[in-house]
Amino acid sequence: MYKGLEVVLETASPVHIGNGSRLSPYGGYVFDDKEGIVYILDPDKVDEALNRLPEKAVDEYVEILTAQKRTPRNFYLLKNFFSQWKIRYQDLAMASVRTDANIKNEEIHQMIKSGTRPYIPGSSIKGAIRTALIYSHLKEGGYTVEQALSTINKPRGFYNGSEIFGVSDKDILKYLHVSDTNLLAPDEVGIVKTVRFHLKKKKTGIPITKEVIPEKKKLYFRLQTKADASKKFHEKFSYLYSREDFQGEKDILYRLNQFTKDLLESELDLFKRYISGMNGLISFYEKLLAAAKTFEKEKNGAVMRIGSGKTFYDNTVTKLLSDREIQKIAKSVFKKVDHPFPVERTVIDGGNVYDLSLGWVLLNIDGRET
Repeated sequence: MYKGLEVVLETASPVHIGNGSRLSPYGGYVFDDKEGIVYILDPDKVDEALNRLPEKAVDEYVEILTAQKRTPRNFYLLKNFFSQWKIRYQDLAMASVRTDANIKNEEIHQMIKSGTRPYIPGSSIKGAIRTALIYSHLKEGGYTVEQALSTINKPRGFYNGSEIFGVSDKDILKYLHVSDTNLLAPDEVGIVKTVRFHLKKKKTGIPITKEVIPEKKKLYFRLQTKADASKKFHEKFSYLYSREDFQGEKDILYRLNQFTKDLLESELDLFKRYISGMNGLISFYEKLLAAAKTFEKEKNGAVMRIGSGKTFYDNTVTKLLSDREIQKIAKSVFKKVDHPFPVERTVIDGGNVYDLSLGWVLLNIDGRET
């Protein structure tokens, strides 16, 4: 039975899709700086261990968790507490994550998981595909700054494609199904520090530490077009018809890749003008662009960006406009607008070396019916 096209998703850089929770250094994890391992504590195991201790020890533990003044000293108190009471914090962990990041006393933004197993939601993938399809149709039919400005004050803000696909239950993209990826093992995660890098000032902001799916991990998801011949769509939406040769799914991936290719070319031009000395980051983007050009030629996949770290352009169709038109739109939304806009990019801090940015994946057609 036809159930869609299985696609291989390989992470080209770490991917973070948050679940809204953060791990606190005062009770959520212990960092072994000698081993470079973050031990994520299991609350149930911690409770069991505390129940075996005298009341004095429990009071001391509570004092650490509720300390009014958060300092580096407080951070190390938790590790010292376990050592003092001869408790192996390694045995209290639900997962252990090896990292090269210099973890101090910061919170760690957690990755979305099913239980303890990380994955990439189909909704995140479909959201990226939707933006790319909107971009593709507007590129074919034309998009003006007047159209962009007319949508900014609407409830949903920037252009969301409702004029193309329809609204609510009439949205024809309901005939495109994207599954969640398979689940990875609990220990198939990493931890990185990210910073906002100012392209003109060549400075970084406050680091944010995130749990990620590391680069070079392979996952799988199903892409399925579900419309039958009774749906009399305009021919430009023919990719939504269900076909056993997967032509619709392949066309969608092709359009997605074209969107990403345009963005990569624009970003590379910007990087070479403002941060020409950051050879590692520029080389990384050149490799992504080369992959996009190969997919364009072979028509067998796409480069895509998802999750945290995406720019204003990754989430909108604004790159269809000129720089001057983009500035006009930005000034109508934001109080302060730098040039270039936006002037910051989120990069991974590799110890004052910035060679990667978050969220890049390669989608390869596996070609199996599932």
